[in-house]
Amino acid sequence: AAAHPFFGRLRRDNYEEVVKALMGDPRPDPILIPAVLTDENMPDVATDYHTAASSLLRICHACSLLLQQRRLVKNAPAFVASAAQYALTVTLPMPHLDTNVCFWRKSPMRRETQTNLLFLIRRMCRIYSAATSSVQQSRGLVGIRTTAFACAACVADAIARVKCIDDPSPFSLHYSGLNEGPTRP
Repeated sequence: AAAHPFFGRLRRDNYEEVVKALMGDPRPDPILIPAVLTDENMPDVATDYHTAASSLLRICHACSLLLQQRRLVKNAPAFVASAAQYALTVTLPMPHLDTNVCFWRKSPMRRETQTNLLFLIRRMCRIYSAATSSVQQSRGLVGIRTTAFACAACVADAIARVKCIDDPSPFSLHYSGLNEGPTRP
């Protein structure tokens, strides 16, 4: 050190304080917001259009929240996938050929309800797709994913075919075959 007069500049006697100054303040702990996937007040199977939309909306919000917190909640994509699968296969009643028995055609539907239900089904399918692509793939998962998307497609098809009471859309009229004029070439 005597042969090198500037060697003292390389020494750090207060090394711990320098490191603390470079690190900065510690990050605050992340806030974990609980996501409620089950609700005792909501029925397992929708009884009317309002219940179906409300159930889908609640599950969509809870699943979105869980997917945003997937670094904080262990197995969050698996929870989201199971909740979305339940909503698509159990909560929404499957359509029936008989219009007097079919849940989606036996009572009148407004256009805003039709649009809202179709939007929520699309959102739930996107959430389900994101969740199932985040978990380990297996044959069983591929099978239930196909079944869940088929259920969503069947329900969306039944909703799209409903002729709304207030303002039927030209798409719904044409798709259901109730449009005036020729519908076939």
